[in-house]
Amino acid sequence: MVVFPHDALEAGGARVMGRTRESQDAALTESRERKTILRDFGQEIAARYRLSIGFGLFWAWVWLVFQTTFFSPAFLVESGVPIPGWIIPLSAYAVTFLVLGALFRIKRVVPRGSWYVRAIPAVMSFGTLVCGILTFSPLLNPAVNSVVFCIGGLLMGAGTSCFHVEWGRMLGHLGPRKTILHGIVGTVLAAAFLVFITSFSTVFLWVIAFFIPILSMRLLGAEARSVHHLYPPVTDVQLNVPRRFLATSFTQGLSLGIVQTILLTGNYDGPVVALTASSFALSAVILLVCALFFRMDFNQLIYQVGFLVMALGYLLMSLVTPDFIGALLVQMTGYRFVDIMMWALCVYLIKQRGLPTNWVFAITTCFLLLGQLTGAVLGSATMAVIPLSGEGAYSLSIVMVFVLLALALLLSDRKNLQTGWGMVRPGDAESPPGNFEMGCTLVCRKYDLTAREEEVFALLAKGRNRAYVCSELTLSKETVKTHIRNIYRKMGIHSQQEVFEAVEAEQRSFGFEEEAPHEMRI
Repeated sequence: MVVFPHDALEAGGARVMGRTRESQDAALTESRERKTILRDFGQEIAARYRLSIGFGLFWAWVWLVFQTTFFSPAFLVESGVPIPGWIIPLSAYAVTFLVLGALFRIKRVVPRGSWYVRAIPAVMSFGTLVCGILTFSPLLNPAVNSVVFCIGGLLMGAGTSCFHVEWGRMLGHLGPRKTILHGIVGTVLAAAFLVFITSFSTVFLWVIAFFIPILSMRLLGAEARSVHHLYPPVTDVQLNVPRRFLATSFTQGLSLGIVQTILLTGNYDGPVVALTASSFALSAVILLVCALFFRMDFNQLIYQVGFLVMALGYLLMSLVTPDFIGALLVQMTGYRFVDIMMWALCVYLIKQRGLPTNWVFAITTCFLLLGQLTGAVLGSATMAVIPLSGEGAYSLSIVMVFVLLALALLLSDRKNLQTGWGMVRPGDAESPPGNFEMGCTLVCRKYDLTAREEEVFALLAKGRNRAYVCSELTLSKETVKTHIRNIYRKMGIHSQQEVFEAVEAEQRSFGFEEEAPHEMRI
């Protein structure tokens, strides 16, 4: 067959017009999705603004007590041991999580009731009052003063643990997407609040710290009153131990513990508060873009973004100096990013997988805090032997780069897709993916299909014809034809029947129970 030049030109022009139309359709769809996301964002925050404010206050409290020099017992300062004072309340924070988890696992006990909700901020504020008074008016007996101060710190940590679970319970009712939305707003509010309160005297800071738990609980309680069945009946649900999740939490805490030791005990003279506030705000922006606009899944968000940013911070420490402000900003931004994602992942396991709030937050946060304690001890031991500017600190930074990158590779492989959370996009709709949807997602990831090709593939896998795809996705016939041709080419197939077989093969490969899509079930 002879092809004349003008025929070739017409065919080429048709292909160019088809690609142009396809690009325009994709751009229009993405624009609509972004507008929808921002509209939903605004509506959710306007409807539950007290939740965002209360969540921001809770995070400000956690930062103030467990990540700064605010809690600094005199006996630790005078001893000269390079150990941050927050180790005392942080230890109670971790141990209380162990107690809550053990109570649920062994006795299926879930503390609840109005007395319990009132006792949580009361314990936290009382501990703050005790420590605040002893900070400015210590007892005559130094030993007694140290013991009472430690008791106050332990009360602050134990109360925070219970408060943490109650926040998780409320967010578990909302779902991961709304958790991210309130996490973003709460993070920005916490950053602004931290800059504001730390600009005043130390006495004023202790006074503010006394009222933070009370105000945060009141805001949480105001929203919780509108929620029915916040405490669902305790059932005999199987309590699995998500080992990869726990390893992620421990590594996240380890990274923070080392950096906090550098900041608080390494003679760092930089603007710690401004640094922390900036990292809070920056992590919120990155999270908004990655989770809601680019619609990344948990694997990508935690390991390919969060861990990578933390590793980059340590790499900058090793290349410049361990107290380089840019490196610390990058590392803390990565930590804060991962922290919000871990909250969203816990909420997903609660809402979509039916796991109990007390169990999920108890074991995961306990490992996070154990990692932070380990990082603090490891960093303090290194700095006690070798100065911050010595080779030891550089070596520690390089080791952490390797640890973070290695774990990111090990933990983000396809095996955790079996648990159902690795492939979940927290920025998408709240309904959990079924086995059929998981199979489709695995195929799309395997053959590197684009976002639009994934949508077309999902409809083909449900048995839809081209006319339906055109109508459902608002695409032209030529555009749909081009997408299908690209899908078949990438997968090396030639028919829609092979699409069905590919999904079934992935379901069998990962042990999913084979099921037809909802539209095809009888």
